[in-house]
Amino acid sequence: MSADVREIVTEYVHAVGDRRFDRFEELLHPEVEFGGTTVAELRGASVVAEGYRRLGPIVLRNDIKELVVDGDRAAVLYDFVTDTEAKAVLTAEFLTIEDGSIRSITLLFDWRAWPTVLEELQRRTPSG
Repeated sequence: MSADVREIVTEYVHAVGDRRFDRFEELLHPEVEFGGTTVAELRGASVVAEGYRRLGPIVLRNDIKELVVDGDRAAVLYDFVTDTEAKAVLTAEFLTIEDGSIRSITLLFDWRAWPTVLEELQRRTPSG
């Protein structure tokens, strides 16, 4: 099981970094729960995937620094690398896998860099 969890989490992190958001959504359980240092808690694969899709204009890649697996749970630490002045944003996610898909996500990231990322994202994203 731990090899499967490791593969799922690695694919999940890289799917976002490679802007393969359809693949990212496929890895999520239909009723995935998402929270952490976020503005709002989300529920549902399409809702969570849409939130990540919005980051597409500034994502360069994700560089995994550490991945720890314990049964059906994993903790991954990575650099969310952007092409903004913030460069890399240190990020951690705690994930639970259920029936081969990601059932829950707790996201933690360095808020100090986030205003720079959001400012650039807003500049690049047409409003409306």
